[in-house]
Amino acid sequence: MATSKLVGLVFEAWNDMDRVVDGLDAAEAVHRIDGGSSFAWTVAHATNQVDLWLNVRFAAHTPHPLVSQAQFRAGASGTAEDWGGIKSAIAEARALARDYLQDLDEPALDVVVPYDGSVTALRETGLSPRHALLRISAHHYFHIGEIATKPDQLGHRVGDYPGALTQAI
Repeated sequence: MATSKLVGLVFEAWNDMDRVVDGLDAAEAVHRIDGGSSFAWTVAHATNQVDLWLNVRFAAHTPHPLVSQAQFRAGASGTAEDWGGIKSAIAEARALARDYLQDLDEPALDVVVPYDGSVTALRETGLSPRHALLRISAHHYFHIGEIATKPDQLGHRVGDYPGALTQAI
């Protein structure tokens, strides 16, 4: 079965997210630059949505004990302490989501389930995998852009983030 292009977009977002934090040591990953969220928190935050939307709502798994915590939701402190534990939790949550997504066909993308989360408008309409995949990929790329500029401040380069943009200006 061919994987949906939307599923491929989410898998690519995960690869890009990993690329922008690749090479950070534990101290750098949990450090908050200028009061912003730490790298570790940001990646766990994006994975929180993957876990709660895909793994829990659609694949009927229990929430991941680490990345599903409220400390990784919008409005939280932006602090995370255990980079190693977070990386393991992200891998576990993504593996479950990948198992669900890899066989998802086009008709299944439009099945709507009830929604009781923080996005108020979805409480009325429900949530489909198609909408979830679009929001998850957009959410990841928003945070990829946010965190891709920070490693520069620590002396790291993250490929074409943000160098290509600054060279073009």
